[in-house]
Amino acid sequence: VEDGGAPLSAQLRPMASAVRDALGECGLVQQRPIAIGVMDGLSHPMGTCLAYFDCDEEAIRLTSPDSYRAILDPDTPYARLPEAVLTKALLTHEMAHALVIQTAGERQIDVVDQEYIASAMELHLMEPRHRATILESAPMEAPPGEPLIDIWIYGFAPRWFAVNAWRHFQEPENGCALIGRIVAGEESFSKASRPELR
Repeated sequence: VEDGGAPLSAQLRPMASAVRDALGECGLVQQRPIAIGVMDGLSHPMGTCLAYFDCDEEAIRLTSPDSYRAILDPDTPYARLPEAVLTKALLTHEMAHALVIQTAGERQIDVVDQEYIASAMELHLMEPRHRATILESAPMEAPPGEPLIDIWIYGFAPRWFAVNAWRHFQEPENGCALIGRIVAGEESFSKASRPELR
C-alpha cells in the first residue's frame, strides 16, 4: 500500500487481505503481488472513476477517501455509503479485476465478463444494509437476466448493470461456479461468443 505514510495504510492492508481471501473463496486466487496506491484526487486518468486497476503495472489506484465528498454527486447511492464501506467496495471491484486476470493466466477474459464478476463481487461482499442502498437505487422487479449483462448497459447504466449482475450471481445455478467457468474460458456473456444474445 502506497499512501505517503498516511494512516489509511493501517486500514487498507487488513481490508485488502480480507477482500483477497473472500475472492479466493470464489476461485480468484492471487498469483503475484498487487500494489495499492492512494491518490489525492481522481485516481483514473480519464473520466471520474474513483478507482481503477492498472493491468500493466499490476496496481490498484484508489482515490483518497478524503476526496469522496468533493467528487461524488450527493444524490448518488455511493455518496450515501460510509467512507470505509465505499473504500472496501472500490477495492473489491478492482481487486476482482486483478485476480480474474491473474487466475485466467494466458486466457483473455472479455470486458463484459470482467465487469460482471467485479460488479457482482462488489455487492456480494457488502453488508446487507449497505448493499440495500445500492439495490434501492436501481429497483428491478423482473427476474435477473442475461440480456442485461451487456457492456453497453454497463457503460450507460452501471448501477443497473451491477444490481442485475449481483441478482444473477445469486441464482443457485450461478454463483462462484459460474465465475469459475468464466475464468476457465468455458462460458462468456460476450455477444461474440453468445450468438443467441445478439
